[in-house]
Amino acid sequence: MIDYKKIKILIITSRADFGGGPKHIYSLVKQLKNKIDFSITCPKDYPYFDLYSELIGSDNIIEIPHRKFTSSTLFSLIKFIKKNKIHIIHSHGKGAGIYSRLLSLFTGTISVHTFHGIHIDEYNSIIKFLYLSVEKILSVFTKRLISVSNSERERVLKLKISNKNKIITIENGVELEKNKLVNFNPANNVIDILTISRFDFAKNSNLLIPICNELNVLDSDFNYSINILGDGELKDNFEKELLLNGLTGKIKLLGAHLDISDILINSFCYISTSKWEGMPLSVIEAMAVGLPIIATNVTGNKDVVINNVNGFLYDINNPKEAAEYILKIAKDINLWNKFSKASREMAEKNYSAQRMAIETFELYNKILTNE
Repeated sequence: MIDYKKIKILIITSRADFGGGPKHIYSLVKQLKNKIDFSITCPKDYPYFDLYSELIGSDNIIEIPHRKFTSSTLFSLIKFIKKNKIHIIHSHGKGAGIYSRLLSLFTGTISVHTFHGIHIDEYNSIIKFLYLSVEKILSVFTKRLISVSNSERERVLKLKISNKNKIITIENGVELEKNKLVNFNPANNVIDILTISRFDFAKNSNLLIPICNELNVLDSDFNYSINILGDGELKDNFEKELLLNGLTGKIKLLGAHLDISDILINSFCYISTSKWEGMPLSVIEAMAVGLPIIATNVTGNKDVVINNVNGFLYDINNPKEAAEYILKIAKDINLWNKFSKASREMAEKNYSAQRMAIETFELYNKILTNE
């Protein structure tokens, strides 16, 4: 029998800024740090580098470049793994996955890799082919692959990255707070619609502009505001589009926030414009406080949103459909209440951080006991 206090896990992530991947790692380590000796390899990004340090101690954090592979980092990690007798290397995301599998090859240490979205849709055919080829090779040196949603697992299998026996689904989870529930009482009769974005290709924030235009056409008297939390490389371009479309009064950029609970509970609904997700933590966080969800019908989103149960899924190429759904729940308090109740119940039943951590803990144990 394994003594859990002696299990040593090295977590690798190539980013520690705002995002679902770094937040997932924080929740996982927070839940299991009393049972497992964790070390974390990550860039010195705000806010999670400091949060990880506070969680497990700065001596257990190894700094690496942000989303950049270097041979010097690889060799220093080889030394660290051998010196500290690491049992499992657990990588999160594409960049970290290159490190973990090479480290497994050079040290003989067990490697586990978690996908947080299969980010290939923005690539041309050549780069896509090269990426998938690399992933298929790296999977050979991986003991287990973890998908964070069933639809992501289906996509991994469809792309033939690995065989089905190597891939397990452990769905994302969030910490549930009993006293944090949505309060549907819009200030000044303004309907506040919330979204969280990195302003990149995957999050597809520009789709909000035609959705707003459709809302204005469908109901010119509809008093609403779309509030966007987050920052990213395409934010400046997005702001220019807002100006060109005269929507600066309807779409508000609130920047990145570490604690979003008060903003969540004072919102009307959550909207996702993503082209794809792994398992959308921001959507689950919104569900956890009881927000109805309006989301694109894509990988990840369709795992957590059930049409006409806790919200609506809309065609990513049909912004009018999204606008119609927003108006539908805005004009029907009974429907809003139905979706709100279902969102909270689904989050409590299926998407707790505790459940996610327990399943990961059990996987580590099975790997180390060769079950």
